[in-house]
Amino acid sequence: MDEGLFGTPPVFAIALLVALALVIYVAEFAPRSVDKIQAAHPEWSHRICELVAERTIQTGMTEEMVRASWGGPTRIHRSVGSWGVHEQWVYGTYSKYGSPTYLYFENGRLTSWQT
Repeated sequence: MDEGLFGTPPVFAIALLVALALVIYVAEFAPRSVDKIQAAHPEWSHRICELVAERTIQTGMTEEMVRASWGGPTRIHRSVGSWGVHEQWVYGTYSKYGSPTYLYFENGRLTSWQT
């Protein structure tokens, strides 16, 4: 059997897993630049860009700002009525390590959250 560039098939699989882990780390945990966020969203205040870079949220943020800070939610529950649109965003799931975090939006703005 030709071992190729990475050696035996198990060595290739391990190399692939290590590469995938590195990509996930960079995407999820590497520090983000306030300047890059500000360049991508010039309409956002410098403080909002700092919060997004720190992966922090605050009331008043738009849905887009929260997604930029925390990523997409696990689930979204939406209610629509004469009062407008109310959404509950769920991050995480119940497990022996903890419970989800719930974010509440009114008409596209973060109003509160619960852990």
